[in-house]
Amino acid sequence: MKKESQVLVGMDCGGTNVKFAIVTPEGKILESKCAAVDYKEPAEKVIKKISLVFKNFIKQSAFKKIQGVGIGIAGDIDQKKGLVRFSPNLGWNNINLRCLLSKEIPYPLLIENDANCAAWGAWWLDAKKDCENLICLTLGTGIGGGIILNSKLYRGATGSAGEIGHMTIRYDGQPCKCGNFGCAESFVGAWGLIREAESGLKRELAPILKKILKGAPQKKIEPKSIAEAAKAGDPFCQQLWQDTGERLGSILSNCVNIFNPERIVLCGGVSKAGSLLLEPALHTLGRRAFAIPAKKVKVTVSQYDENLGVVGAALLFLEK
Repeated sequence: MKKESQVLVGMDCGGTNVKFAIVTPEGKILESKCAAVDYKEPAEKVIKKISLVFKNFIKQSAFKKIQGVGIGIAGDIDQKKGLVRFSPNLGWNNINLRCLLSKEIPYPLLIENDANCAAWGAWWLDAKKDCENLICLTLGTGIGGGIILNSKLYRGATGSAGEIGHMTIRYDGQPCKCGNFGCAESFVGAWGLIREAESGLKRELAPILKKILKGAPQKKIEPKSIAEAAKAGDPFCQQLWQDTGERLGSILSNCVNIFNPERIVLCGGVSKAGSLLLEPALHTLGRRAFAIPAKKVKVTVSQYDENLGVVGAALLFLEK
């Protein structure tokens, strides 16, 4: 691509780092960069650091003709005002991100929920040609959800649509970081998985997982290690993935019955468990969803996992 061509910039603000990318209007990443961020610091300080890294990134880039900068961030976002109303994972409340960033970044800015960005990216990169209705679930520390209806992002009346991770699946369940109880992400998100695995280790029920972690005091329990133990024959971890998959299947069946999508795209660290998660999820989906929409929907794990958010954020400027 010619250096004088117009490009878009995406930012994906994750729980521990921010990813920056220069993207073509077709969704191809030309240049990218990651920077660590500590959200325990005051929001103004974090935003100042993000701005500084952004300016250095653009300064070093070969591409200078920037149409705009799209930013994806977890939480309840007022897209029109550029306001982060509530982000429990970041500890932010009523932070006008667009206003603060615009003091440092001299380009048009769009602020959007990160899962909406992932859904927009998934649709553009993998489904646009033959799909008008898509749901993207980001299975990371928690669960994010983005919804495409009739080829457009669906935000709802207040811009808060898509919080599938905070669907109540057990009214007397575990407390969630949002303040509610029994949210889907407290059972299917990584932190729910890790909580159950820690419980199994304390009760001496997960011998293979214990062996995998033994001798590595700095090695934290992760979905990856729980999956490794399950594949090696740990019965506790196998059942944990079975239960998690069935819960995910119930969530998917609700999505299918309500929205009737052609595609559901899964991404994030938990989705990398593959068949351990997908087989029970798809079986439960088939049992619980209405037959015709369940037969129509195609559930896949995204091949663009790491880049969906940042590409989707950049391509927000192409939304009509």
